[in-house]
Amino acid sequence: DATIPYLMERKQFGKPIGEFQGVQFQVAKMAVDIEAARNLYLNAARLKENGLPFVKEAAMAKYYASQVAKSVSTDCVELMGGVGFTKDMPQEKFYRDAIIGSIYEGTSNIQMQTIAKLVYNKM
Repeated sequence: DATIPYLMERKQFGKPIGEFQGVQFQVAKMAVDIEAARNLYLNAARLKENGLPFVKEAAMAKYYASQVAKSVSTDCVELMGGVGFTKDMPQEKFYRDAIIGSIYEGTSNIQMQTIAKLVYNKM
């Protein structure tokens, strides 16, 4: 959300860079990834609220959301160009938070190990 206004404001070749197809495709992919991550965590929460097993789904949501956060924040910094990496812009903080979030919230490897164990136990 913080990057879209910049994409519509910054002009290149006489038009906003947000109007270029390649940029639009990147934004569309990020939107799909964010929505998928949101749906994964909402599903895990729904299972927990209903007293059903949810550990695998929660691990999947944490793993996928941390990957999406890293990927989207990296893409946003890149779309912003050099200004995206300055402390004046929120994208720089989002990027740092995404990297550290995957460590604080349980490393991605631990989440994958949990998922694999639960998948194997179901077979």
